[in-house]
Amino acid sequence: MSHKSRFAKIRALVHFMSLRMRAWATEKMALRFITSLEDLSTHLSPVQDLPPCDLLNLDENASSRNVHLGNVRWNGNVESDIVGREDGERELLARLTVQDNDQDTLRLRFVSVVGEEAIGKTALVRSVFNRLDIDHSFQCRVWVHVPEEFTLKDLLVRILKQTPQQELKDLEHIKEENLKEILHKSLMELRYLIVFDNLHEANVMDELMILLVDSKNGSRVVITTPVPEIPALIDPWASPLKLNKLDADQSKRLLRQCGPVAEDPGLMAGILSKCSGSPLSILLLGGIAAASNDSSPVMEDQHADNHTLHDIVSLSYHKLPSLVKPCLLSLCLFPKDKEIPTRRLFRQWLAKGLVEAVGFTAIACFEELVGRNLVQVVRRRKLSGRPKSCRVPSFLHDFLCKMATQLRLLQIHSDTQCTNHSEESKVVNGCSSWIVKYQDDYYHQGFQKSAETEDHQHSGIHLQHLRSYVSFKTQKHGTRSREVEELLRSLIAKADCCLLRVLDLEGVYKPSLPAGLGNVLLNLRYLGLRWAVLDSIPESVGNMSRLETLDLKHTKVRNLPSSIWKAKSLQHLYMNEVCFNKSTNHRAPLAEYPNNLQTFWGLYVGAAKSPMLDVLSKLSSLEKLGLTCNSPAVKEATECMLRLTMLRSLKLRSRDLFGQPSDLNLSNMTGLEWISELYLLGGLPEASLGHLPRKLKILTLSLSGLGKFESLEILNLFAGSYNGRVLGCSASQGVKEAYVDKTALCCLEELEIKRCGRLTSIYSLDHIESLKQIRLIEVKEKLAKNIKDGLPRRVFIKEDQLVISRLSAQATQDN
Repeated sequence: MSHKSRFAKIRALVHFMSLRMRAWATEKMALRFITSLEDLSTHLSPVQDLPPCDLLNLDENASSRNVHLGNVRWNGNVESDIVGREDGERELLARLTVQDNDQDTLRLRFVSVVGEEAIGKTALVRSVFNRLDIDHSFQCRVWVHVPEEFTLKDLLVRILKQTPQQELKDLEHIKEENLKEILHKSLMELRYLIVFDNLHEANVMDELMILLVDSKNGSRVVITTPVPEIPALIDPWASPLKLNKLDADQSKRLLRQCGPVAEDPGLMAGILSKCSGSPLSILLLGGIAAASNDSSPVMEDQHADNHTLHDIVSLSYHKLPSLVKPCLLSLCLFPKDKEIPTRRLFRQWLAKGLVEAVGFTAIACFEELVGRNLVQVVRRRKLSGRPKSCRVPSFLHDFLCKMATQLRLLQIHSDTQCTNHSEESKVVNGCSSWIVKYQDDYYHQGFQKSAETEDHQHSGIHLQHLRSYVSFKTQKHGTRSREVEELLRSLIAKADCCLLRVLDLEGVYKPSLPAGLGNVLLNLRYLGLRWAVLDSIPESVGNMSRLETLDLKHTKVRNLPSSIWKAKSLQHLYMNEVCFNKSTNHRAPLAEYPNNLQTFWGLYVGAAKSPMLDVLSKLSSLEKLGLTCNSPAVKEATECMLRLTMLRSLKLRSRDLFGQPSDLNLSNMTGLEWISELYLLGGLPEASLGHLPRKLKILTLSLSGLGKFESLEILNLFAGSYNGRVLGCSASQGVKEAYVDKTALCCLEELEIKRCGRLTSIYSLDHIESLKQIRLIEVKEKLAKNIKDGLPRRVFIKEDQLVISRLSAQATQDN
């Protein structure tokens, strides 16, 4: 008994000391975390140029907001809109242009664009790379951002991923010699344009250039580099295109893009004197002045000389409102030079708690950053014109990574075993808010605590404090992602990942989702599975009570469990013609459905008595709806929408039992006065045109509308009939002539005419100065000729399967 008693006491003492040591370690970690938090608070809290009351009123109406929020807006320009570099743009375009009757232009050419860092080389090349005529002139266009450290295999993989090879899988695991052979064969039959952006080292390029096939078909290779010696090493016979700093006139024209700044000559002079012709410096200082309506931020230290670009970038960052800084810093987590979808960015900001649903919204923050020229809009949506994707300038991306690291928000450690040292890293010890690991374009982001006190790790990631996991592995074909499977398996096994807010597996090939995923990730706000080759999702997803966004678009998921309705916080649901299983209870009370649902995209309703129609009518907060119905269910579906007073955007498809477009037998929708965007796919009877909503801003009719008017021979479009940038006329078999009023369609950029078999003339298109492209599909050759003869300006006309005959390729290029 005595020995047993002593042993029990010793065990108790050892257990107590173990607990005490763990408590000391936890206390030490907590103190380190508090210190880090205090440093971060010190950095983000002060707003040097704003009165304190402005921060208190951010969530109120716009008039009482922080004066820096809401004063700048996106002016509609995109990244490729060049100001001040028009001469360089024309010269680069001339070097890329191919003349089929000129044998010299048909040989492979290397074009080098040389200039110092952040002088505008990339912007200039993108402006030409994205042109419609360049797009149509080359069968394959490839853009490769070259990191400072790279291998030949890195470049081979990046090029092959952008070539039209459908069967390539797991390129990263193919031997380098085999990749060389694949690339060589892939380029033999193609007229290609390859851009190597930001090249600092030419040694590896020698071996790559041997693989670039010269089929004497007009292929081109463009290189941008800050190193003047590189062009001569690659092609000694070609003269490089040199970019210098902007002159005084070019600088003024660029600064005028910043709006109100141009109204103050003194302010313009002060800004230009500090920038010395640097395009990025001009835009950043102009953005500060436009946001503040005050010259003081840019006129400080006006007697100081030698302002560097880093100084101006730093000033632009520190003049941001405190709430905007974390949103900007979070952009450095996306791979450098990556095109970022605004859809993905906004949802992540919201899920991470960086912005709010009301007040300080994602779009308000984004417009602030774009208005200050800290973020560039790459593409906009064709119909609405809203930003679709964006990018962070390379120099600014480097600055943000450094700033986030200094603030201990981000830690990156190079992995010496990786083939691409600049884009692959692993987490290291320390206390950070964002941990990033790249491996073939993907990262993990989350909280981390010291390795000395944390046992639950997965590939260097501390699972207990993981806040966000986001993938950039966009390979469409290949084996399952083992890293993702191991991570999810560890999450379920530990069952202690209550902090995880974002799980974004967009583009990951067939991730295996554990059945109990929703039982563990109870704090998850964002679950992104877009482009993941999935057939189903676990029923436990309905247990994620805080889930706000579920993205299943472009997957093979066709049935969702009814348990999804238990996710009471769900706001955005993206699908691909998904129907819910038969357990959906159409008699369930309203409280059992997520009243916060705003986006319901990709719903499929197969019958007029489907219980989902009753569910649909109860979603009172719905703003955006994408719905596919079998033809008999269309009328009942549109009647349900009369109760959705918040609905602003509707896409409605009708199809028959064989999946083909069918009749749209709409109920009277004139009462839906709140809908501004409407897309209809299917046969629209003549009587239904009078049943459409009256206050539409965007109307798209596909295989519907004019084709039902068999006696219609003339279509007139007068002023005010349409204000969009894109207009499509489809399946209008009865129309012979169309006339556009000289005050109509003044903003039109793209016109598509498809299957208008009797149409022979469209009059008065010559007044539309903004018109860039006309696409003709299955129309008469006479129509193509009449359009070309009536356009004195150069408009690119793409013809596809003309009814009588197809014009020659040379005639197409000439127009």
